[in-house]
Amino acid sequence: MNKLFVILITFFLSYGCSYKPILSVKEYDFKFTNIYFDEKSKINNLIRNKLIKNSKKSSEEEYDLSFSTIKNKEVVSSNKKGDPTIFKIEILLNYSLKRDGEIILNDKIRKQVTYNNINDKFELLKYEENVLNDILENIISEVLMSVTYFNK
Repeated sequence: MNKLFVILITFFLSYGCSYKPILSVKEYDFKFTNIYFDEKSKINNLIRNKLIKNSKKSSEEEYDLSFSTIKNKEVVSSNKKGDPTIFKIEILLNYSLKRDGEIILNDKIRKQVTYNNINDKFELLKYEENVLNDILENIISEVLMSVTYFNK
């Protein structure tokens, strides 16, 4: 009977607490009116779409963002036959933030990940796509946090 009582009390106490993840549900109080990038690529389109998705449509704080990306994929290590065993993907994002036509921030973000080769090439491509999406999520969150700093 005591175990049931403790479980019920624990359930009701934890139910009363409103748990909400801090970083996953972040509402930003600004919007990007114009987003410029140097060339049409999958990476640039993903960055642009996620930045637009995270900005608030009805905000008074408006920014212009221009950026360029460089993606490098290289072989870090090879076996005795010359086949690659470890790869490295690196993305460099150069961006500038403008408010009312005035540049308020120029910054660079560099992220890199190393990973092992997979014999199945289809699985390797899917894994690289997941790694690339993770890198882009980190880059986008850093850009949004830097804009939030200037939005105060």
